[in-house]
Amino acid sequence: MKLVSRMTGKEIKQGRTLHGRTGGAAPHAWRFERISLHRDGAHRVHVSRPGGRLGRVHREFHPIDFGCEVRIEITWRRAVRHAATRTWSKVDDYLLAGLFALVPLAFFEHFHWSDAIVSMLGLHSK
Repeated sequence: MKLVSRMTGKEIKQGRTLHGRTGGAAPHAWRFERISLHRDGAHRVHVSRPGGRLGRVHREFHPIDFGCEVRIEITWRRAVRHAATRTWSKVDDYLLAGLFALVPLAFFEHFHWSDAIVSMLGLHSK
């Protein structure tokens, strides 16, 4: 998610000063902290400003109050990388599980019933 100015089209980085244009943010200059998602599905801009003895005053406003908008960008590279990582982790887990399943089978071949079970499975022992 990015906070983008509607006038310039440039991204606004965290820590930059935003000047309120409308609403409750209008008379003050605020420091941009982060973008938060509300329960109603709308994005809000979390900002703060010095508050005297109280430290910093934290508020959340709609991005339009600062003349901005929130853009959500999902790049295809990130999506492909995520899918490949998840697929490889599953393949790796199953290969490791198969290796651990073969170890007891190798020890079992040394016992009396190993020839009978191997012949029932259609495997040939040496």
